[in-house]
Order: sequence, then C-alpha cells, then structure tokens
Amino acid sequence: MNRKGTTFSLKYMLMTYRLDMLWLPVAFWALFIILAWMTLGEPTSFDVTTAYLGAALPLISGVLAAYAVLEDPALELQFATPRPAWLMLLERLGVIAGIAALCALSYQGIVTLLGIDLAPLGDLTARQLAWLAPTLASLALGAAVSFAIRQSMAGAAITGLVWIVQILLHDWFLASSWGCYLLLFMGSNYPTHPALAGNRAVLSGLAALLLLASWALLRRQERYI
Repeated sequence: MNRKGTTFSLKYMLMTYRLDMLWLPVAFWALFIILAWMTLGEPTSFDVTTAYLGAALPLISGVLAAYAVLEDPALELQFATPRPAWLMLLERLGVIAGIAALCALSYQGIVTLLGIDLAPLGDLTARQLAWLAPTLASLALGAAVSFAIRQSMAGAAITGLVWIVQILLHDWFLASSWGCYLLLFMGSNYPTHPALAGNRAVLSGLAALLLLASWALLRRQERYI
C-alpha cells in the first residue's frame, strides 16, 4: 500500500512539475562545461571551472526550490490528502537535490576528463562539500522565503539577490570576521581560506534551520489556499 502511494506521488510530481524549469540546470551544466573547455590552460581556468560547483549550482537549486511546491496547480487537492507536510517537502526538494547531485558529479567527471585538476579543492569528500553545503543552503532559502511570502517568484528573486550581493561583495565577505562564514562559493573558489571548515558548518546549519522553517510554514496549509 505504501509503495503504491509512493509510486503515485512520484508519477504525480512528474506530471505536474514545471518540466521546463528542468532545462535550467541542464543549460548551466552545458554552459560551464563549454567554458571549462574554452579556458583550458589559462590562469582563470580553475576559478571558472569550480564556479559552477559553488556559485551556479546553488543559485539554480535555490530558484527551482522556490517554485517546487506553490506552483502545483492542484495544491489544494494535495492538502486535502492525509499525507504529512514533511513528506511533500521531502519529495519536492529531494528531486531538486537529486538533480543537483547528478549535475555536480557528472560535471566533475567531465572536467577531469578534459584534463582539469580538481585536487586543489581537497580530497573526494571536500570536493563534494564544496557544492553540497552551499547548494543545500540556497535550496532551503528559496523554499523558506517562498513559503514565508507565499509567492514563488519572491523566493526566487530573494535567493538571486543574495547570490548577486555575494558575487559583488565577495572581497568584503572574505575579509569579514563573520561574513566569511556565509559565503556560498568559499569551498569551491577559496579552498585554502582558514574559515572554510566553519563556513561549511554554518551553511549546513542554516540549511537545516531553513528546512525546519519551511516545514513549519507548509504545515499552515490555510495560508496557501
């Protein structure tokens, strides 16, 4: 019975999710592979290549997460079912996290085949944390803001605004005694920074808190009907 319900839920998500949004991660994935190939042997090659993992992938995931639930055309019907809010959130955001993981792992494989050495990011675990921590934080931010404001576009816009501010003021974040812990792309572009371990811990903690807030907000179903 549970397996049947799970299968139906997955089928429903595939039928109702805005599949056109899935072209976004594919397009960025392809774009950065082309950029990595074009910059081979240049001084900026490493920074351009790793920017996908710590900057582009978190932005894409945050935008997709903002649209993951509230854009469901049958959201009221979903709320009428006995399925708990945490399960709906896990399913919708889990799909996005899965897509991000697939993109990140395949991207690393391809750039390695191109001859780009990712060893400066650290060992295998460090390389995965370079994209995982900021991606989860951005994903959770997009979802939480969209639920708080009750508008998917606002969630995507604020996630994008945070990303732009960090890009423009990255020198300030790196030099700040506390801002360095919030910089999304520190693990990918500044792997030798002394605050890197704390940065990963803070981003992971923020992701957990924002996901908890998303769950609490989604439980108040009357706000979205």
